[in-house]
Amino acid sequence: MSIQKYKALLMTVETGSITAAAQKLGYTQSAVSKMIQDLEQEWNMELLSRSRKGIELTSEGLTVIPAVRDIISDYENLQFSLASAHGLKQGTLRLGSFASVSATVLPEILKSFRSKYPGIQIQLRAGEYGEISEELRKGSLDCGFLGEDEAAGFYSIPVFKDCLVAVVPKGHPMADAEVYPVEMLPRESFISLREKRDYDFAQFFDEQNIRPAVSYEVESDLTLLSMVESGLGVSLVYDMILKPGRFDVVRLPLDRTKERTVLLSARRGARNSPVLSLFMDHVSEYSKEKGFV
Repeated sequence: MSIQKYKALLMTVETGSITAAAQKLGYTQSAVSKMIQDLEQEWNMELLSRSRKGIELTSEGLTVIPAVRDIISDYENLQFSLASAHGLKQGTLRLGSFASVSATVLPEILKSFRSKYPGIQIQLRAGEYGEISEELRKGSLDCGFLGEDEAAGFYSIPVFKDCLVAVVPKGHPMADAEVYPVEMLPRESFISLREKRDYDFAQFFDEQNIRPAVSYEVESDLTLLSMVESGLGVSLVYDMILKPGRFDVVRLPLDRTKERTVLLSARRGARNSPVLSLFMDHVSEYSKEKGFV
């Protein structure tokens, strides 16, 4: 059994491309193709098919890929145990995160984790709640940051609590107010964050029966804040994204707000992974030290 062949197959499935898998694994494209062909001959089945979306698993491939993931996970756990026996801690953690975590608390978490465990590599993947939860279920991620609804069914630990706030440019008529009235949004030039699969903002507007007058729609929190800073309009963001203080905007509590709890989640049973256990314990300690939970 060659673990590299299993890794080549799994990486091809996760990236949807033999070329991308080869780049990530440090092989040539022909080497990855040959490893997958060897597995298909050995198992007497076709594992992959090509479509407009890229490379996808066949029905037979879908049947065997969970076992392939488990074999790779068991191998990595064995490698970690062997390294630990020699006084080392080495391994890989695949982590999913969304923008307001990646731009605020995550760098500090990763820096302190790295200082303790320099031999553990972190593979960070960006996405929204829905994308991260889907990748967790597939086993493409070891753990990821999620909201409470999306974390249902996973093993989760709370990381921090957050709430929606208004952001307005300096010089705005409401800049000196104690709170921002939600009812004002339809009369403002509103900068909206495009939501691909998560609908926190849309749900909040439905609950409040409010329809903002959208002048701009953007895909990035940082772009949104830069536009508010430039005086192009107002918006709503979760408070955590403002913590580094990189943007010269005015933060105002809402008269009616929405709260969320951000959790770090993993598949139940995945806690058997030593690297995952170390990271989740580290994040839990970090949150308590910071008074987030």
